Amino acid sequence: MSARLFVAIALVSGLAYVFVTPPLVVPDEGNHLWRAFAIARGHLMPRRGQDAMAFAKSTQDLVWIFDRQEPPDTLAQKLRLAAKLPFDRRLDGTIRFAAWYTPMPYIAQSFVAMLPLRPLILFYAGRVANLIVAIMLIAVAIRAAPQLSGVLATVALLPMSLYEMASWSADAATMGLAWLFTALLLAPTRRLWAVVMAGFALSLCKPAYFLIAFLALAIQLRWRERIAIIGATAAGTLIALVAAARGAYNPRAGLPVDAASQIRCIAAAPMKFAGVLVHDTATNGRYYIDEMIGRFGANELKLPPFVVTIEILLLLAVALTAGAALRGRVRMTAVAITVMTVAGVLLSQYLIWSVVCGDTIEGVQGRYFLEILPLFLAAMAVPRVRWRVGPWVIAAVSIVCNSLALMTLVRRYW
Repeated sequence: MSARLFVAIALVSGLAYVFVTPPLVVPDEGNHLWRAFAIARGHLMPRRGQDAMAFAKSTQDLVWIFDRQEPPDTLAQKLRLAAKLPFDRRLDGTIRFAAWYTPMPYIAQSFVAMLPLRPLILFYAGRVANLIVAIMLIAVAIRAAPQLSGVLATVALLPMSLYEMASWSADAATMGLAWLFTALLLAPTRRLWAVVMAGFALSLCKPAYFLIAFLALAIQLRWRERIAIIGATAAGTLIALVAAARGAYNPRAGLPVDAASQIRCIAAAPMKFAGVLVHDTATNGRYYIDEMIGRFGANELKLPPFVVTIEILLLLAVALTAGAALRGRVRMTAVAITVMTVAGVLLSQYLIWSVVCGDTIEGVQGRYFLEILPLFLAAMAVPRVRWRVGPWVIAAVSIVCNSLALMTLVRRYW
């Protein structure tokens, strides 16, 4: 698929998600909103534990309108109330919010947050800006690695991908940078400075995906180039981990959740934790795949089963017939990175979201694996396959499935 065709479909579909999805129903969108507004005011690094700041009263009123349950106003009534809120700079009260990440995944939203606009206009402008930045990053990835264009476009046009990109979520920039970094590493011709910058920027977003950098050990590069790529990614990861440590707190007050205690528990009984990992993957693997395709709201709003099935079949067909099969060493490295990243995501949720020494991993969502999905699919390509999934097939499936996903949102919220 060409970058132009991808941008056209992603922009139209993404803008539909921007305005069809009600404010603050995307997972953690309210928290991302406050973090972006704090960055816009120069508060770049979190304080110890949960962050806290005073914000404009009108912005707080906007969040209150859409969060409240009583009276049970319709979405249209809430939108009319929110549209009347004026622009003001009067700070009021203190809002507490999580600040796990560095400012990197909030650059687009933070610039918008500086604008003197009414709160509702500002909210939608932030969504649009986040969407556009993510689409631009993915378009560059498609141009850089045309042999992976079908895989990248198919993953980026999944309902879940567009749903996240069309919000204030930090996942938009993270996905775009992860896919760009992967494409640059696997591109036929590489520009070292671009690969290094992409790896550094990605690692500043979320440290869970730093292992992608180890593709540099399997592709044809000089050792100093490999060291530059892995070193830049490691430096960004260190900064991101420092920020995460500063912002660490127990998100499940009242339950025994503590990362340090959980690490001691794993060290004392590593085989038990290995069993927990295997059990979680076997029990919830299908659920995570379903979430990668699309589950909206607080993961309770399912897409029609045939939409999920069609998207899975398309992903497999595009992957197997990509035509640009990776060399054996690169393929094995890609699979290893995928497996270790999945394990790392499960470990992170066991540390920060699950009960100490518990038998289950809680808080995992399938969208956490989207960043690594193109790399895994690229490793599945079969050599010398003549048949290809054409770009218009990908476009048609994307348009139909996202239209049905948008209809699901309309029926649920409108």
